Amino acid sequence: MDVHIEGQNLEILPEWREKINEELDRLQEMVFNPILHARVEIIGTRHHHLGAFEVHLVLTVAGDVITINHQGEFVPPLLVEAFDTLSRRLLEHSRIKQREIKTHEEFARQGKIIRLFPLADYGFIEDQDGLEIYFHTNALKKGKFEKLARGTRVKFAFEDGEKGPQATWVQPLG
Repeated sequence: MDVHIEGQNLEILPEWREKINEELDRLQEMVFNPILHARVEIIGTRHHHLGAFEVHLVLTVAGDVITINHQGEFVPPLLVEAFDTLSRRLLEHSRIKQREIKTHEEFARQGKIIRLFPLADYGFIEDQDGLEIYFHTNALKKGKFEKLARGTRVKFAFEDGEKGPQATWVQPLG
């Protein structure tokens, strides 16, 4: 996880930095998709009507950016509140992502790769009914595109794309 901790109009105290890192480690263990990037900014606002400090948290997880902003009089309780809010948002995000993957798995089909275009990062799968489905390297859930070969058995899900059936995800079998 890439972490940036910054202070604006104040210096980040070591105990604040320690608390932030501790909370980020805890969150990393509880989420379905790993946290890719975290940016924490503590701002001394001076005379703000909602308090003298602001905490801004920005987390990037696969497919989403989550932002939390809290204001108050003291930094330690603000960090606790902000990370509690972030924890709830990440749990909800994880639940949604897990449901999406389970839902996709329910509609999985099987087939084999019939054509590959390695220089263009795409290929075609033929399902059990003889239907040809386009797939791009970005649709691969596991494995590497370079390791695929004609005849490789795969499971996949697809939807109608602009030019016909298109795989939303592809996973080599075995």
